[in-house]
Amino acid sequence: MSHRGRKLAAFFVALVILGFVLNNISSRMRNSADASGGGAASPPPARPMAPLYVPRPASLISGGYGGALGSDASPQQVAQAFATVYITYDPKKGSAKSFVSGLPRVSPDAVTRLQNQLPDDWKRFLSKIGGGTTVDSVSDPDPAEERSGDASVTVTLKGESNSGSARLALAMHQGDDGWVVSSAKLNGE
Repeated sequence: MSHRGRKLAAFFVALVILGFVLNNISSRMRNSADASGGGAASPPPARPMAPLYVPRPASLISGGYGGALGSDASPQQVAQAFATVYITYDPKKGSAKSFVSGLPRVSPDAVTRLQNQLPDDWKRFLSKIGGGTTVDSVSDPDPAEERSGDASVTVTLKGESNSGSARLALAMHQGDDGWVVSSAKLNGE
């Protein structure tokens, strides 16, 4: 190898060694800056606590049926609201009289009939289809009846997995504040 080649090789080796030395020095300076807190990244802030969900009884949620009924509510909406509350009756929690007073959109002349009918409905159907009963579907009323101010709506109730189902047939009429339930008949399936 010529003298010029050895000088060139020594120059490249010196550059590589100088790179290692400078890299070592810069990493030590970075570590000492992190340890002293200068320019150190702080840990991420704590996650905010999500609001705690507290289940409320159905009676506290807008009259117990999950939403307010306006005077323009359709017969299906009134039927669904009525059925949603009706299926929650349990004689262990209160009397039929106090329960019927909390039902949405009941005509005044139907109150006494429902108070007398509710314990029988509990014995024959509601106690058998279980506490997990939900409204499965609501039928559409006959348009001609609806225009005349009367409607018949059938609500299908679905029980827990093997507990069966029932149908709640509601007769309704147009009142001063919208559709009201004038009679209810519960049949098991």
